[in-house]
Amino acid sequence: MRHARREGLAMTGVLTGGPVYVPVEGRQLAEHELAAHHWVVARLGCHLVREGMYVVPSDTLSVEQAYALGIHWVDQFFGGIVPFPFVGTKLISHPLVAMHASAPKGWRHQHPHRLSGLVVPGWGAFSVEDLHEAAGRLLNEGAVRLKLGEGRGGGQQWVVASLASLKALLEEEAALAAGIEAGVVVERNLRHPVTLSVGHVILPTLSLSYLGYQREACDRHGVAHYGGSRLCCVRGSFSMLLEMLGEPNERLAVEQARAYHAAMFEAFPELVISRANYDVIQGFDARGQWHSGVLEQSWRIGGASPAEILAAECLSSGSRQRVDTNYVECYEANAAAPEGAEVIYRAAVDSGHAPTLTYVEVPAS
Repeated sequence: MRHARREGLAMTGVLTGGPVYVPVEGRQLAEHELAAHHWVVARLGCHLVREGMYVVPSDTLSVEQAYALGIHWVDQFFGGIVPFPFVGTKLISHPLVAMHASAPKGWRHQHPHRLSGLVVPGWGAFSVEDLHEAAGRLLNEGAVRLKLGEGRGGGQQWVVASLASLKALLEEEAALAAGIEAGVVVERNLRHPVTLSVGHVILPTLSLSYLGYQREACDRHGVAHYGGSRLCCVRGSFSMLLEMLGEPNERLAVEQARAYHAAMFEAFPELVISRANYDVIQGFDARGQWHSGVLEQSWRIGGASPAEILAAECLSSGSRQRVDTNYVECYEANAAAPEGAEVIYRAAVDSGHAPTLTYVEVPAS
């Protein structure tokens, strides 16, 4: 393999003739994440992308990075291209507390209001003062959840029930205090939540949409982690997916994600997205009121991507219009993949806090 570096990118391979993996400088990937990324790239090259340039970046790209890689069309890469860094974070889903509030370059104040009814009630904050104001507006109706805007998955999140506990948290949690300048999300905390994943993938040979349920897994210390996703995938658009669904809450999740997806392009027409995943949470607030809304977007290769690519292989190889796939992360020391599954990663040593085994499968009907 050839290696090169350009515009904050560590490129592996040659940008012609099939998929190339491009690590984007920033967050360090765990071993099992890197293994999943390489598995996705290899399978794309075997079955779905055999000609022309195709890039699989490890993270969302800036316009400048995409230009440096020679990406000009949506079917030349797997992920997303954003005009400003904050657009690829959790912060894009919520308004600021005031027009004069601290905001990053490129912020569009009217955009978050387009998302009313599509997201869980919340605010974005880029200063300590705005953080306190945002929390105060929500705490009258129960506890709030704080999330670093640039955080991934369920990490770097805290729940507070009062302004006093928020003040104490800021004094105790260096990560929260240090992350305020880059942005913090303040959302209503939901109890007994169910998290659904709604996604759309555009490949050179086909497009697919899916509804999924996330699996939770605990390590040997009892800490809960993302444990994989179970996807129901169909050829085509979100509209095709809706035709396959009858359960009202599932349909609502897809409708909210579809509207959120469209609103993003209205606010930021510069966006280019070939892989979109939207986490939709459904649950009850402290007053017992049920909510459903998009938690965050992922416009990059993600946890569900091995299941997405396996589904694309199945849908492209025949007349099937629907397929179910699973991606599973196991934390048990003696974990074993079921018959017919394909192992993606097996840990050499059980660290106690990372997956020992990951696999992907088409489950038996």
